[in-house]
This record gives sequence, structure tokens and C-alpha cells, in this order.
Amino acid sequence: MVVAVALAATSTVMLARDGGIYTSRTIVVLTWPGSTAVSPYNGTNDWSVITFAEAVTTIVNGGKTDTQYYSHVDAPLYGVGVRQASTVTVRDEGSQWVSDIDSAVIEVQVVGRTHDWVETRQQALLDKIEEVAVAEQGGDEVPADEKIAVHVESLTKEIAYVSASRMAKILAAMALFGTALILGGAIAWVTDRRSVRRHQSGAESSTHRHEGELSGAMAQ
Repeated sequence: MVVAVALAATSTVMLARDGGIYTSRTIVVLTWPGSTAVSPYNGTNDWSVITFAEAVTTIVNGGKTDTQYYSHVDAPLYGVGVRQASTVTVRDEGSQWVSDIDSAVIEVQVVGRTHDWVETRQQALLDKIEEVAVAEQGGDEVPADEKIAVHVESLTKEIAYVSASRMAKILAAMALFGTALILGGAIAWVTDRRSVRRHQSGAESSTHRHEGELSGAMAQ
């Protein structure tokens, strides 16, 4: 039981030290050539542009098509326990069972332990998206005004720091200690049961041995 409580205390200290992370969620909008992200009828809802956005994300992800850690589109990446990772996905309004993609909007999520790592990773992925989009449309040989345009929403490049509140840490500590007490009690109960069984088994063996000796003496 002491060991279980010690483990819980150690986990609580680690949670307090490593309770915060840096996160960003950047939006990239693809439109028809010559359109802007805020223009009406800019083609972002056109299936040809959506299909192109899906192709770009697949290439950026190294051929992987299922890179979503969560079932709901608005769920933050750090909410599933990821401490350092990134995702590039076409925004899907559906669920884990049904896909519902109705716009060519790419979301770049990054979480990490340091601001610099998140910033570097974020920029690398944004550069990769633009690079792939250009390459998949004939490279520099095709005029820019004839290519599907890539727009990075600059306001969404902000990097935020997220940490557990004091109350959340207290509740987490209480939960850890509660689990430790339950585990310690269960281990103690099992140990006691085994000890009782050993004593009972030893007593029974001793009784049988004495009975055997007594029977032998009477027979003589």
C-alpha cells in the first residue's frame, strides 16, 4: 500500500511540473484561381477544389489518409492526451462514423512542450502545403493566376499556452491518491487471504501429521 501511495505522489508531482503545453490551430483555405478566402463564390465549396485539398493533405501526411486523433472536428489535439504531435487534415464536420466534408479548408494542428517547437513545426507544415499545392499544379510552368490558390489565415497562426488549473490539479491528485488507496487495499486483502490460507494449510498439515503419528503409536 505504501508503494502505491508513493507512486501516486510521484505522478502528481509530474503532473504539476508538466501540466502545460503550447498549441496552435491554423486554417488554410483553398479557392479558385484569382479568388480570396473571403470572396463570395470563391470555389472553396466546389468538389474539384475539395478533392484537390484532400490530395494535398494526403501527400503532406506521407500518403496517410486517416490522421485524425479525435471524432469531433472541434476537439483540440491536446484533449486526447497528445503532448507533442501535429496533424494536417481537411476539415470534416462529420463524426468518427460518417464523413462530411463540404469545403476545401485544411486545418493544421500542432501541440508541443515548447513554443519554439510548435512555431517551427507549424511553419514547416504550412510551407509544405504550399509547396505541394504548387507542384501538383504543374510547378512554376503554370501561371499563378491559373492555379488553385492557397490562403493561410494569418490570425489563426497564434500559439497559445494551455495548462491545468489549480483546481484541476487538486482533483487529479485526489483521484490519483484515491486510486492508490483502492489498489493498496486490494493488494493488502489479497496478501492477507494468501497468508490465512498458508496458515490454514500449515495447521491442517500439522494436524494430519500428529494424527498419523498417534495412529502409528497405537498400532504398536
